[in-house]
This record gives sequence, structure tokens and C-alpha cells, in this order.
Amino acid sequence: MDDTTAVYVIEDSVHLRAEISHNLSALGIRCVVFNDVSELPVKIDRPVIFMIRHESPSRAMIDKYRADRAPVSAKIEFSCNAGFEKAVAAIREGASDFVVWPSESGLLELAVKRAEDDCRRNLPAKVMGGRAKERVAMLTTRERQVLGAVINGCTTERIATRLAISPRTVDIHRRNVLSKLNVRNTAQAIVIALSSGEFQPVNDDFALEAAYA
Repeated sequence: MDDTTAVYVIEDSVHLRAEISHNLSALGIRCVVFNDVSELPVKIDRPVIFMIRHESPSRAMIDKYRADRAPVSAKIEFSCNAGFEKAVAAIREGASDFVVWPSESGLLELAVKRAEDDCRRNLPAKVMGGRAKERVAMLTTRERQVLGAVINGCTTERIATRLAISPRTVDIHRRNVLSKLNVRNTAQAIVIALSSGEFQPVNDDFALEAAYA
């Protein structure tokens, strides 16, 4: 990690702050902890990564702070409760990555690296752009249909029914998606998909087959 880039952890739970700080430090990542946004410096001119809980009351304030006072910054959101909807919302609202806490050290390190890349390019609200497009381009039409449905929260059974294939075949497509996108879990696949600009959550998941055919 770039020595000039620190992770600012904003969390009102003392236990979570200590746990996240410990895990980041174990990876050799410099971090500073804050109870809420009001404790942050008046302005931050150097690159910085903010890590904040998706459910935090400070979540909306950190976006305004970044826009006004931390021009070279990125944001990682986390949650102690997994959920595709949370991951989608986080990425749509400018997070470089979304992690489920507690997080595997490798996934946490990857999230920080992605955020650091955003800082380096001074594109805090954009995620992986070109790289994401390249990965998504490797997916077959059926894999894109399955991924699009997953983004919209569809279960394996519902996808199978809509696409007239077996649940086992859906699971095979899901594994292929993870492999081709070079990610370990569905949340990361959603990050890549939304970052590519080729997928958008829609209200009617049945529209996905036509949209991604």
C-alpha cells in the first residue's frame, strides 16, 4: 500500500473500531479511527480512504465531506449483515468496494487496494471502469442474464424458472461468473458488474432476459 494513503475508519462502536483497526494494521495498512464525521480534520489534501459501516448514521455526511473537504479520496463500505441490496446501494453511491464484516484478510486487502487505485487516479466515485468492462466482456449471454438477475436479488430457483433451466445449471453459471470476473463471492461480482456500466438494477427482474440477450 502507498505510504501516503491512510484508511480513516469511521465507526461509533468501540468494539468494531478496535477490530477493524487491528485487522488493517495486521496487513500493514495505516489506519486512524474516528467515532463520527465531526471528528475528522477540517480538510484533507492528501489521498485518504474512508471505511464506514453501511448502516452508519454518518454515511450520508461522509459523502458530503468527501466532496467538500477530501477531493482525493475513496470510500469502502462494510456491513455485519450480508445482503446484495446493500452491496448494490454502496457501489451505486460511490463506494470503491463493499465488504462483509468480519472480512477475510485477503478480501479486506483487495478492497483497500481498489480504493487506493481510485485515489491514485483521483476518481473517487468511479470503480475499476476499464478493467470491469474487460472482465464482463468475457461472460456469455446466459452468464450475463444470471448475473443481472442476481444483482436484482433473484434467488437461484427464480432465475431457473425464468430462464427455463435447472437450479444446478444456474449454480454452474454463477460459479463461472465468479471465475471469469476473478472474484471470490457474489458481492464482489456485483461490484465488477456495476462498475462496468453495463448492468443497472431494475424493478422488474423479468426484463433482464431481454436487456442482456
